[in-house]
Amino acid sequence: MDFLFLFFKGIIVGIANVIPGVSGGTIAVVLHIFDRLIEAINHFTSNVKKHIMFLLPLLLGAGFGILAFSVLINYCLENYSLPTCGFFAGLVAGSLPLIYNIAKSKRPAGKTNANYIIYTIISLAIVILLATIKAPESADSIVGDVSVGLMIKALIGGAIASAAMIIPGVSGSFMLVLLGLYNVVIGYVALVKDFLVTWDFNILASILKFCIPLGVGVILGAIIISRFIEFVMNKYHTQTYYIILGLILGSLVGIFLDPIAFGSYSGTIPFSAFIATAVTFFAGLGVASLLGKE
Repeated sequence: MDFLFLFFKGIIVGIANVIPGVSGGTIAVVLHIFDRLIEAINHFTSNVKKHIMFLLPLLLGAGFGILAFSVLINYCLENYSLPTCGFFAGLVAGSLPLIYNIAKSKRPAGKTNANYIIYTIISLAIVILLATIKAPESADSIVGDVSVGLMIKALIGGAIASAAMIIPGVSGSFMLVLLGLYNVVIGYVALVKDFLVTWDFNILASILKFCIPLGVGVILGAIIISRFIEFVMNKYHTQTYYIILGLILGSLVGIFLDPIAFGSYSGTIPFSAFIATAVTFFAGLGVASLLGKE
């Protein structure tokens, strides 16, 4: 049951990482796996069996979520973008009471919110600023022969996106958009499905040339940023949770600042879309409450 529960949580994290503007790190906080994820990455060799039993179902679930649901999520974003984003906003909002209570419980005696609220305000402002940055007009979108330059770009982009994915409030997929790699990554995800249908090994060779440097970058980015996060959480625990609170608040705002939230509407947004968004928002809150239980 623990394996299946972690596998399902991994699916949610994987789906979240497909959507620009949605933070995988935030969803990890919602699901109560953020601290364990940082520990497992940083101290893997200290207890290999324990950390494998945590990471394996989580990574399998994330991979399954990305491969199996990327088409569904893209369909929902193309046709029901606002309700789809409403669901993820509900997931994010569901984590706020938890984070606030942790931040409050870690305050030293005699300290109040006023002593730490500046950290929340600054991190909130940073995420909202990132959310207002427009994506480049022409992102890489051609999937074909993999040049050395693209392999290097995949390595660096994978590291940056991976680091962003772990930080609550920051969207790794949005970083890929800014780097001009998002469409390429989505294209190679689609190629995996083509290979499984055709068993064309030329397709497999193309996938591996791109995905191996991307995967190496992802691993390096995760290791580097997780060590930094563990350092600041150990040394500045209270401040860190107030920062995370601001990052999550900012990501909640950022979901609806991203043009993708309104991408399926060419004119006036119908009232029914707002009703559906309210429904999916509360559904997200419910899922956050269910999956956030220890």
